[in-house]
Amino acid sequence: MLLLLPIAACDSDSDRAAAARSASAPSMAGAPSSASAPIGHRVPDRVLIPTVDPAEANAGPARIVSLAPSATEFCCALGLRDRLVGRTRFCDYPADVESIVDLGTAHDLSAERLLTLRPDLILVTGTTRGHTDRLAGLGLAWRTLPDGSLADIYRSIEALGEWTDRPRTATALAAAIRDDIERVAARHRGGPRRRVLLVASVLSDPPAPPTVAGPGSFYDELMRMAGIVNAAPVDGRDFGPLSLEAILTADPDFIIELDPDGAARPAGEADALVAWGRIGPLRAVREGRVRVLVGNQHYVPGPRIAQTFEAICRALNR
Repeated sequence: MLLLLPIAACDSDSDRAAAARSASAPSMAGAPSSASAPIGHRVPDRVLIPTVDPAEANAGPARIVSLAPSATEFCCALGLRDRLVGRTRFCDYPADVESIVDLGTAHDLSAERLLTLRPDLILVTGTTRGHTDRLAGLGLAWRTLPDGSLADIYRSIEALGEWTDRPRTATALAAAIRDDIERVAARHRGGPRRRVLLVASVLSDPPAPPTVAGPGSFYDELMRMAGIVNAAPVDGRDFGPLSLEAILTADPDFIIELDPDGAARPAGEADALVAWGRIGPLRAVREGRVRVLVGNQHYVPGPRIAQTFEAICRALNR
């Protein structure tokens, strides 16, 4: 079984993302979504605008090190931005987290810098073997946040709430994200049946079997909530390579590529159509239904997951 992308696997969970500023005053106001939802349907950015229970505003460990982008986002969504003292190189959302000490990646984690931070809590995610091996060698304890499914997102929030003495804040955050996802699903379900192949990167040139989101992935869970059919073969895997022949056989109605920074598709979907057209006769190419979602946030199973869900749904409705 393959991980999402090298940029995801190299440093954390299945993600590459980041953190945000905290606010102790309770607020349910929304912020403009990176998913570019229509006016009136913006998904709140729970990372940028945390809602902290007033009784828990001063609770929690004073020095937190996050070794995963999603863990950094969870901390910020719980109003713990000011407690973060260390992060990975890939924790870069929003820009102000760059002021937090950069500890490197799973492959070059700075033990010296980490030890000088004297953390009370070190967070990793489920797939970060490189980090846990290094931490064990340093004699440091850590806590692991699961990251494979939507249920794992909620479990991670609840667990982090317990470890940081913010259980009520965590319960409210998990409920808010569930509501965000359900509202997105309600807006988009009930439309025409669409078979979608979601690719965890852009198709290479020349074409080679891409890594796709399978039935065991959190992307599949989201799509099913909106009545979208995953065109990837049902084999139980969350992510894995799919042969070009299998793609031709599946012949999806839509293809969605995830592109971390847009560099691979400078002309956007026009480039994607050309690339996928090299495989052979595909309905998605013939009907101009190849989409490109740009942004690292779409790789992160964290507090902004509803924004990614909205972006996927909107890509199928334009």
